[in-house]
Amino acid sequence: MRGALLLGFIIALSRSVCLAQSTQTYNWKNVKIGGGGGFVPGIVFNPSRKNLAYARTDIGGAYRLNPDGTWSPLLDFVDDARWNYWGVDALATDPVEPNRLYLATGMYTNSWDPNNGQILASTDYGATWTVSYLPFKVGGNMPGRGMGEVSDGLIVATQRPC
Repeated sequence: MRGALLLGFIIALSRSVCLAQSTQTYNWKNVKIGGGGGFVPGIVFNPSRKNLAYARTDIGGAYRLNPDGTWSPLLDFVDDARWNYWGVDALATDPVEPNRLYLATGMYTNSWDPNNGQILASTDYGATWTVSYLPFKVGGNMPGRGMGEVSDGLIVATQRPC
């Protein structure tokens, strides 16, 4: 119990320190991703290109933020035969070449799903894709999908420290 109280105090203290350091004000509002579906477990910002951000969903594909604040779907080419592409388990944007984007896709790791996963790679911000098929399943709609971007044991930070 003491450990939980201490952890809670440390978290509260770190949040207050972060808030004390921030001088920028924010206007919080809902984000509309038109026509999409699914839970949005991750939003990833490119660290070197201002306003370049991507959202991934568990069953609705991936989206790129537009300059006007709307989001463009990146997987509208997916048909019923490739339905497991809609489950985006991880997303990475390249900090050196911001036009490069990578998605780890697949819906389920359950035995009843016959599909293995795939890596989708783009060199044009997600307008077109090259597919590399994986010899294992990827679970974009499985428990843990909201824990952050994980691919091949490498963790890509989805939040910047204060």
